[in-house]
This record gives sequence, C-alpha cells and structure tokens, in this order.
Amino acid sequence: MQKKIIALAVAGLVSGAAFAQTNVTVYGVADVGYNYASSDGQKFSGIQDGGDVGLQGSRIGFRGEEALGNGLKAVFTIEFGYNIKDGAGTGLRNNRQSFVGLAGNFGSLTFGRQYAPSGAGYLGATSSNGITSVNISNYHAQLFRTLQTGNGSRWDNSVAYDSPNLSGFQLRAIYSFGNNIRDSFGDATEDSSRFGLGVKYANGPVFVSAMYQTVLRDDAAAPNAIGDGSNKAWAIGGSYDFKVVKVFANYIREKDDYWSFDLKKTYWSLGASVPVSAAGTIKAEYGRYKTDVRDTRSHGISVGYEHALSKRTTLYTYVARLSNQDNIGATVIRGAAAVGINGENQTGFAMGINHKF
Repeated sequence: MQKKIIALAVAGLVSGAAFAQTNVTVYGVADVGYNYASSDGQKFSGIQDGGDVGLQGSRIGFRGEEALGNGLKAVFTIEFGYNIKDGAGTGLRNNRQSFVGLAGNFGSLTFGRQYAPSGAGYLGATSSNGITSVNISNYHAQLFRTLQTGNGSRWDNSVAYDSPNLSGFQLRAIYSFGNNIRDSFGDATEDSSRFGLGVKYANGPVFVSAMYQTVLRDDAAAPNAIGDGSNKAWAIGGSYDFKVVKVFANYIREKDDYWSFDLKKTYWSLGASVPVSAAGTIKAEYGRYKTDVRDTRSHGISVGYEHALSKRTTLYTYVARLSNQDNIGATVIRGAAAVGINGENQTGFAMGINHKF
C-alpha cells in the first residue's frame, strides 16, 4: 500500500497568509532475481536487478499534486532508480523521471524527463508481460532505436501533453528538444530532438494502441553514422480479455537512417496470459524480428509463471529461447550481453521476487 504524506507549503510570506496543502505519495519497487543464460558454450549465472531480469526495474519515487482552484492543479513526479543487488545507481544522478506541470479538465501539460508513448502504457500493454525484462518482446524491442523500452523510452528536455480520458480514448504527445548549439535556430531545435504521438483505447476487455515516434536528426550524437541520423518508427497492437485467456498482439516497423540509409526493421509478436488460480498466471509469447539485410533475423519464445502472494508481492519464473541468424546476436538476458553471439541460439532462465510499496 502506498504511503501518503501530507506536506504543508507556505502560500504567502505575510502575517495571516493562507496555507496550501500538497498531497505527496512515496512509492517504489524492489525487484531482484536469479539469472542463467547460455550461448555457444558461454554461460552467465548470477543475481540481477529487476531491470535486467525481472518484472520491473527497482526504483523509489515521489509524486504529488496541489489543488489551485477551478479544477486546476499542479502535479509533479521525481523518480530514482537503483540496482538492488549492490545498491549501484542510488542517489540523485540515477534519475528515471522528473517532471512538473499543470493538470485539469483539459488533460495535463508537463515538462522535464518523461516517458515517450513506447514507455507510457501504450506499447507495453500489447505484450503478454508488458515488454518487461523476462519477456521475449523486450529482447527484440532493444533492437529498435526509436521505440525502445526501459531507459531509452524516457526523454530529456521534453514537453508532454496527455488528453483526458474520453470514453476510453486517450492521447499522448511529446517533444524532446535536442538542446545542442548549432548554426541556426532551426538546427538547434532539430538536432537530436525527438517527437512522439500515441493513441490508445481501453474499454472493458478491449485494449488497442497505435504510436509514432521519430528522432528528427542525430548527427551530433552520432558524428560517425553513415546515414543522416534520423529515425522513424510506428507500432500498433492490442489485447482482448476472454477471462479464461487474455490474448495479445503487436507489430512494429522502423525506418533507420542512423547507421545506414533506409534500413527497415520489423517485429511482431503473439502472446497469451492464462489465469490458473486466484493467484497464479501462466504467460507465453512468441516474437519474430527481421531487417532487410540478409541473414539478420531472430525469433524466440518465452514462457513464465507469476504467483501473487499479495497485491504488492509477486514471485515469478521464466524461461526463454532465442534463435539468431548469422548477422544478429540478440541476447535473452539484458544484463548479460556477453552471451549474445551472432548466429547462435540462446537460452535464458529467470526466477525472482517483485515487491511494490
């Protein structure tokens, strides 16, 4: 259960000034597990943070709001990540999200480091395990430069708009400034800047989403890139809950001019989530990735079981198998990149515990 802290903020500096009340919520995730992965004789075994092996990356955060009157309120979120296995990343430098803005009947307008649609409940909801570390979709999602999950989906220097929920429909638009010093104002706003747009519909058993994200130009971040540094991607997906089984599907397409000209990447997946008891759920997904470059394809399957000990604590175990062609070395364990070998099949196993507070 999230803990509520009531903070009093001084609204004026003169005698008799009124006090405004800011509601602040402290929340977090502690996720850790055991990892094993093997590929062509190379093996990895060890304890990993949830960001590498589990359901979620470990974090602690603060979110709050202050009523300003007439339905308007100030909102903020400040969130920090840490590696639970050794404490690495703790402190103010490992920032996950940090934004502040205004919200009301119009929706919300926020500024800072924020999620693009690919990391804000649009793309993840079309995968049987939310495109988390132990799911096959996450291994392949990291191969997309624009529609990445995890840290790649949090954009710096950004302004974001979220619409209100209109009969199940919601929209999120975000623009991230490059903030590089260039020859002209136009260059300064385009170089390394990004744009994202996501639309989703959630009503009863139905969920559908579509999104578009682009890196407008990235020559400053990649001066040695062969192409012009731009990148465009779109994705569609959805899920339907039949109660006895929930099915998922998504399709991703990316045009990458970062390392070459007009490189096409595609990915699709099919998944299912089956409740087997009041607390237990079996999840499975098959995914296939390819590019238009010869022998650059990968496909795999992940199967897992999650058991809820409570609303806040979940045990999980997963096994995944990837098959890579000659020119690709996708790895089943994000924290064990050394086992990713071009053309080699890979097997991964994970088991751990996730606790939300």
